Amino acid sequence: MSIVNLDFSRLPTPKDRQAYETRLARLSGNYGASVKRSARTLDALQGKGPLFMHGFRLRDEFIYRQEAPAGDYSDRKVPPRELRPPCTEISSSRGSTLRIYLTALAIAQKTMRAGGHPQWLPIVANTDRPGWTDLVATDAERAGHGLTTLEAKDKRARSVRASFKRLETAELIRFPKSEGKRGDFENYDLLDERGASGERQLYKVPGPKESLTTLPSGFIMNSWVHVLEDSELALLLMVACGKGSLVGPFVSIPAETRLLHYGIGRDPYSRARKTLESFGLLKVEEVRRHHDGKSEGGENHFLHRFELRTEGFDEDALTTVITVLKEQLART
Repeated sequence: MSIVNLDFSRLPTPKDRQAYETRLARLSGNYGASVKRSARTLDALQGKGPLFMHGFRLRDEFIYRQEAPAGDYSDRKVPPRELRPPCTEISSSRGSTLRIYLTALAIAQKTMRAGGHPQWLPIVANTDRPGWTDLVATDAERAGHGLTTLEAKDKRARSVRASFKRLETAELIRFPKSEGKRGDFENYDLLDERGASGERQLYKVPGPKESLTTLPSGFIMNSWVHVLEDSELALLLMVACGKGSLVGPFVSIPAETRLLHYGIGRDPYSRARKTLESFGLLKVEEVRRHHDGKSEGGENHFLHRFELRTEGFDEDALTTVITVLKEQLART
């Protein structure tokens, strides 16, 4: 069986170029500034917890659904969100819910010991604690003027509250019961990664004996969690988890497993694998591919083989991705 590496001599298509230009403008603008602010805020949080010693760790159930959902599903008909694992249940093309939850877990792993349960953080920073408006990365900017002005921080707060609602639906956070209005979504409990499929347990920093998926600490501290898109995060976590892979030195996930157990459809998978390789985070081996990238044996006849490039996470995400996008756009 012949193995062909991804051919970087293929020029970006017009559709690729448009996507690269849009992403570059976003990362070079308000969103990029927000990523830098989040990194500074996270770095200022005190603590040398397991994140630095063991890397960023997730319980496998967050990424991989043990039981395949009943029903007739395919890449043209992906299982509904409630039948996916929490990772892809809460993901979206532009939302920040997945990144907020991963950041919350990372803060716990930075500031707490194994077994510790993190305290909540306010939506907006105060004199005692940083707030989520300084930890979430968005492209929000000041809008309007006079009495109708909406500050960027207010927009970020609104985005955080919307994400918290989504996390509550997925049973990944819990608010105290009360007869009145919930207020500013404060005093929440962070629940563990199993979400609705689990027992609604409080999140505790995982210990070394649990079944865990691990990424280098640079995934968090170098802002990859904010710079990667949700589809890229999902694929990265699938490779790091590796459950359901064919036997061998590489991770090779059959299409049915990818779809039913990881909740990842073909189109986001195809896009994400290319960008993750170009960003230096994945090594991809394509088996029996034509020069145009199509399989010689038809769709999914031969599987891609993946390997995490852990050294890639040592690089600053914002700088790396902006450089790669510019290089791709410069090719003619």
